[in-house]
Amino acid sequence: MSLFKQLGTNLKISTKIIHMKTTYKIINSNAVCTNMYEINPLKLVFPFQQFHRKYCFHSFREDETDSDAEDIEQKRDIKNIILLDNNDTLATKISECKSLQDIFDILQNNNNQLNWKNISMAIAMVRELQIIYYRVCMFEKNLNSYITPEDSFENILTNNDFLNLLNLMEEHFKFMNVQCLSYSLLCLHKIGVDINCIVSKKLSNRLQTILMTTPVEEVETCILSRFTVSIVSHRDLMGLYILKDIWPIVLEKLNLCETYEDIKHISICLYNLPWFLNKSVMDNFVTVVEHTLLNKPQHDDKIKCIVKVLRLINSPYWFNQNINLTRSLLLNLQGVIKHIALYDMIQLQMIIVKQSEPYQLFEEIHNETSKWLSKADVDTDITVLRLLSCIVPSSSASRRKHIESLLRKQFLLNNSFSQLCIGPLFNIIRNLKTSDLHICNAYWSSVLDWLISGKPSIREHHKLLRICNRYMNFNNNMSGTYRHYKFENQMINWLNEELEQGVSAIIPSKFSKIFSFFISYPNENIGYEMPEVMVKKVLDTVGQYSVYDCYIISRGLNTAFINRKNKTSLPMFLDQYVRLCTALNKRCLEILNQEPNLSIDQLNSLYRGYNHRYNVKEPELFYKILDRYKNFTSEHFSSRTIKELTYNLVTSDWYDAELLDKCLKYFIKNHKYLLAENVEKILTVFFLYGVNSEKFIEFLPYATEIINRDKLKMSGLNFMRASLALCYFYSLPSSIKDYLFSVEFLEKLDDELNNCYAKATYPLKVRQLLMILNRTVCIDYPEFDVPWFHTKYCEEIQSLVPKHTGSFYLDVEKKLGQLIKNKGYLKANSFSPYGYKLDFEIILNNSKQFKRENKNEKLTLLLLNEKDLRKTDNEMRGISKLKQRHLEILGYRVVWIKKSIWNSMFMTEPEAKLSYLKSLIWKKP
Repeated sequence: MSLFKQLGTNLKISTKIIHMKTTYKIINSNAVCTNMYEINPLKLVFPFQQFHRKYCFHSFREDETDSDAEDIEQKRDIKNIILLDNNDTLATKISECKSLQDIFDILQNNNNQLNWKNISMAIAMVRELQIIYYRVCMFEKNLNSYITPEDSFENILTNNDFLNLLNLMEEHFKFMNVQCLSYSLLCLHKIGVDINCIVSKKLSNRLQTILMTTPVEEVETCILSRFTVSIVSHRDLMGLYILKDIWPIVLEKLNLCETYEDIKHISICLYNLPWFLNKSVMDNFVTVVEHTLLNKPQHDDKIKCIVKVLRLINSPYWFNQNINLTRSLLLNLQGVIKHIALYDMIQLQMIIVKQSEPYQLFEEIHNETSKWLSKADVDTDITVLRLLSCIVPSSSASRRKHIESLLRKQFLLNNSFSQLCIGPLFNIIRNLKTSDLHICNAYWSSVLDWLISGKPSIREHHKLLRICNRYMNFNNNMSGTYRHYKFENQMINWLNEELEQGVSAIIPSKFSKIFSFFISYPNENIGYEMPEVMVKKVLDTVGQYSVYDCYIISRGLNTAFINRKNKTSLPMFLDQYVRLCTALNKRCLEILNQEPNLSIDQLNSLYRGYNHRYNVKEPELFYKILDRYKNFTSEHFSSRTIKELTYNLVTSDWYDAELLDKCLKYFIKNHKYLLAENVEKILTVFFLYGVNSEKFIEFLPYATEIINRDKLKMSGLNFMRASLALCYFYSLPSSIKDYLFSVEFLEKLDDELNNCYAKATYPLKVRQLLMILNRTVCIDYPEFDVPWFHTKYCEEIQSLVPKHTGSFYLDVEKKLGQLIKNKGYLKANSFSPYGYKLDFEIILNNSKQFKRENKNEKLTLLLLNEKDLRKTDNEMRGISKLKQRHLEILGYRVVWIKKSIWNSMFMTEPEAKLSYLKSLIWKKP
């Protein structure tokens, strides 16, 4: 009973501290303590510390705080991990146990002769059996597992034998060596015992004292990592206060790292202490890693070390600051992927997807995970889902169809998946972009049911905001076509409660996310106006928002505007929209002026946020963002940043030669690591603007090779876009042509169209692009002997094209009528061979009116509106240049009339427009 009394004594103090809020409201600690004491003295007052399946999720994921390798599916030799060279017979006997009951029986039968070694081994084996239970028995349903279903770990915190083990640990912890002490503390955390439990506190206090009094040279890095993981898991101020004293030791050990094991454990420490990290520390860490890891012989310890290092340098703030090191470490794993455990594989896949390179490892991981998937039992749970989450992004249309069928059958429509599957399922469905709304609805309905029926802890504000962000990303991936109104309404109700009762209203980074979601999804129940009180709060506190906060709000405003575009009478919303966009533009200008060292990622976020506010422009901000990119060289770029930058440039319809040349320098230097997806993006940019440069011409052979290499894996639309760009620059090889017009590719397109999510728009895009490609190859590459098979399609399109009614067109038509009296020589709204639309077609001959040597010359007069010209220099875009080239090959003389010239000042003079037309039509040779 001593443990119970001590826990009860400490509950009042801990409860008051934990439940203090900004509203200065304190929950009745006595009532809470009494209630929790009666239920289970180990649970304290934190609902999220109750042991349910979330604990096995933490154990399974191994990507947040794990300190020791737990990625195997068999028992490890724990005895040699924590009690090396120990001959204690009882400890050896415990290490050989195959069930919980075996451990508890040994402890009970040998109660009088137990020592600290036996207790340490017992808690370590409880954790070991828990790992095996969840990974082998529960998740993989392996009937041959030596863990029986009766050994339920889900209720272990209320198990009397386990409570007795904790009492024994409290009696013997003072005698434990530092290895057993640290490992026992880590095991308690992993099993689910609260860090504020008295036994955990005693272990952590003693371990802290040992670490603070031991010479740094003698401190083992594995001890540091276990202690860091155990303490930081609680995520409170007390934990950070303890860890600030350990931080200097971590820094000193970093400088003393000499082995793979040391680097691995220091990486774990740094990853779990992001609040203490700065650029100086990270630079020092990178130097140590480059010296110790790179160009060294391959070894199992090295592989594990690389995975942990990659996880650290690819954490949110640092992922784009060490591109070369990340690539080098990833390439160090080439050829050994098959030896990497699944749980590390998932982390690696997330990293290379985030970096969008290197190609070699992406391909190797995909091949290995595909093999695993083909061998997996279809009834498995989380393992299959995590495999799928690795495979989907690079899967073919047929494989995606199979994955979708598997989801429909196994996980979603039968509602047979647990909360553990929510994250992996989101990644799968988002990347599938399925048109089956039943799957989407089943997923979001299940997420909502889980949130409603679960404990209050799963609806903590940071968890709700994570789910809100997922929903917004999902909606964006579906081009805004998907809505789940019940989910949206309930989330908004919870977010309202958080604003009224929680702390999010006074934290800019939290409020920006809530505001963004709140305004994005209007409906009849919520209303279509934005709450003025929230708008006023944003305007009053806009000076506190960071680059990312501004981006989040801008994304919400963009979604809000799109979802209200059919509502014509919303003057209040439009006023609010303009005020918010103006304030955000001003804030972004302040950030640029105050922070000279913004990273490329921050600039990309500023740029993208500016594009989201497309209805309220601020030229000064736009030019300053572009100018700030000039501070970077090609060495600062990466595939990911280039992908985001090119997207921003196309969205803002801006061509910047200097900036794109920097991107090309990076691509040329690192061409062997590039994915075709990124190459297509930059090819499309240069085609859209109808430009090239020396760097682009140098890059074209590499681009052609990469597109040809990945042609079987690219989506149909992306492959056709890349092929069209290559056609434009006369770089289309016969190998791409052969596949482009093969039955295999056309069947692949059919599959994509049948399963696409945006059936109102995507098939039209694909069909139109296929026609343009067919026409381009027929005209530019007659030697390929590709047949023209779009005649009927063009005729159908032509019958639907309305006659121009714009003032520009009608004015030109009127002047041409005055100039050309014989209507037989003038055609309006005609079409050329291969389906090009001609605004005006004029037949010139040697009649009295038309004195030219060339009889029956075909001349087409085409109109250029603002959208047909580049903003930067008012020159024609690529599609217009391609049209001119093809018409000239077909025998036309092409004359363009720019709207800006036609409506310019000097055209207001009498007869000026007629004279201008005469000079264009009867241009002297």
